[in-house]
Amino acid sequence: MALINHAKKEINAKIVYYGPPGCGKNSALTYIYSRIKPSLRGVLRTVPAGSDNLLFFDFSPFESPLPNGYRVRLHVYTLTGSVTNPATWKMTLKGADGIMIIIIPDAAHESENRESVSQLRDFLSAYGVGLHETPAVLQFNSVTKENKPVDITEIAAALDLDTLETCRFNAGNGEGLLEALTTLSRQVLDRITTKNECDETISLPNQLSESEDDEPTRDEISAVPDHLPHSEVHPQVVLLPHEVISEGRTIRIPLEITQGGALRKMIVTVGVALE
Repeated sequence: MALINHAKKEINAKIVYYGPPGCGKNSALTYIYSRIKPSLRGVLRTVPAGSDNLLFFDFSPFESPLPNGYRVRLHVYTLTGSVTNPATWKMTLKGADGIMIIIIPDAAHESENRESVSQLRDFLSAYGVGLHETPAVLQFNSVTKENKPVDITEIAAALDLDTLETCRFNAGNGEGLLEALTTLSRQVLDRITTKNECDETISLPNQLSESEDDEPTRDEISAVPDHLPHSEVHPQVVLLPHEVISEGRTIRIPLEITQGGALRKMIVTVGVALE
């Protein structure tokens, strides 16, 4: 759910890039970040989320405040590589205002795409949200191993996502990524105004403002701050089942809690009363 601070006239919305391993999420965020004007973007950060890695940054799609004085900030998240703990995806999707669903449209990834979308529905359902109730765009990575043309309309229908707007992108050169993000951002902000959460109708430019720099620097990509505000990263809690200790009527349950790049361990002690 978008966070709107009427006192400070700030609108913060969350967008998640979701898809199976190898679909191009990491490349997508890195390219998008490199093309947004430095004055409009925050730092591209990578932080550990349990045994997985969370990549995110925030940016403003506007050079100046809206006519009513509100400032908009979009926070973009994804998990990189092979996600070892599905619960990490669930936590990342919590409170998402928009979802970019990325798939690889070739036969070799058909079952992987199906499973990914099925899991997405399950994760959202756990929060009482339906996929078709959430602003979303279906994006196809056009870099495939197949030479024959791909019918993206047919693939979208097979995934029961034919009502979503579809876009192509090329993970090799970034073509189509900014256009797709603009489309999803417009959906997200239209949804906010539809709910009457803001007094002024919000509109996006036809395309996000681009940076003159071709590539982000290594420091911008790998920078991980020592501490992040609580509002920027949800805590990730991982149970360590192999370290659970049972002694008589006492059970000690070890947990790893990651937040803002900091990893902490704690033990929950449970006493079992026998009747």
